[in-house]
Amino acid sequence: MADPVREEDYGAMADDYATTPPTSDEVVAIDVNPAALAMGRPRAGAGKGRNTPAMSVRFPATMRADIHRRAQADRVPDADVIRRAVAEYLHRHPVT
Repeated sequence: MADPVREEDYGAMADDYATTPPTSDEVVAIDVNPAALAMGRPRAGAGKGRNTPAMSVRFPATMRADIHRRAQADRVPDADVIRRAVAEYLHRHPVT
């Protein structure tokens, strides 16, 4: 039986994954647990979640189409693509 993973091994494993992510040939299966999947936006006032106020943003039609195609390819809502894009931009361009 293999030795258990030690705390200090996680950093090396993360570095290895970042430099050489698995290829489609190496992936044997993807198990999806429906209970772990997001069930959509909660009703207003439901539960004690994070406060995520809405922000209205306008996009040209061509950019909206690109956002929608990316969302369909990733099987996520358009808003997730926009949030990821903004997060990536802010990470690459930190305020100094």
